[in-house]
Amino acid sequence: MNKDELKKVIIDLLSKEGPKASTEIRDELIESGYEFDMLTFREALAELVREGKIKKEPNYERKKFLFSVS
Repeated sequence: MNKDELKKVIIDLLSKEGPKASTEIRDELIESGYEFDMLTFREALAELVREGKIKKEPNYERKKFLFSVS
């Protein structure tokens, strides 16, 4: 799966299911049968944040950053 396809799938997942940590996003995509390498996954998340398509906010209770659709 290339980075652009991965970005679309991430946005779709966050739109349907709400805020998630990166590990939760990764695990759900793997469980759904998507194949990608971790570097591409991290780059896709970072690019989506820089482009303003998703936002990254700290969750102090969970001690994780949560990603959600902007």
